[in-house]
Amino acid sequence: MSISSTFIHIKELLNNDQLSNIKNLLATAPYDDGKNTATDSARDVKSNLQVNMQSQQYGMIQQILLGALNQSETFRNALYPKNIYPFLISKYTSGNEYGWHVDNPLMGNMMRTDVAMTIFLNDPEEYEGGELELETPSGTLLYKLKKGDAICYPCMYLHRVKQLTSGERHVAVTWIQSLVKGNEERGILYDMQQVLNTLKKSASNSREQLVLQQSHSNLLRKWSE
Repeated sequence: MSISSTFIHIKELLNNDQLSNIKNLLATAPYDDGKNTATDSARDVKSNLQVNMQSQQYGMIQQILLGALNQSETFRNALYPKNIYPFLISKYTSGNEYGWHVDNPLMGNMMRTDVAMTIFLNDPEEYEGGELELETPSGTLLYKLKKGDAICYPCMYLHRVKQLTSGERHVAVTWIQSLVKGNEERGILYDMQQVLNTLKKSASNSREQLVLQQSHSNLLRKWSE
């Protein structure tokens, strides 16, 4: 598991059985034009396909993905999810891309988008190009992860999916409204939780552990909404 206060890489979010089930469902799933779920200028730069959200396959894949999130301690402790937007299950083929854009600040029933999440559903060796590229103050970041891995990042950044030159790229994308709106605040809480986890292994109910737990709880109470 690779962790930073802003970008959360969750390794093996999906296990082999879940990935195999999703692959089989995708083989028979109906697809729509990805532009149908884009708004404003994003429609002009989006070129991909998405599983029809009314299909039986979509419902079954959605259940698998939500089940994986519910089982992920990292997801819960790092993001403090309040609302999760329905997944978009996307396929990119040769020539497809999603140009530079910023995510909508509000989606669905006025849900605030704090964090975006991309789950990779097939191996990076199966396609050329297709990197998720993020423009940050410290430079450009590229993500092309193993199947089953996920990357979570703040919605504030410009980002794109680079053009595929061969193969197919399969991903699931969602957005999360967090109980803790601020990126820095979430990062502080997660760092504290990591230290707490270490203390629990080495010194059960030590004074230091209890004080840190108290501080973590008080900050979560202060920052949550």
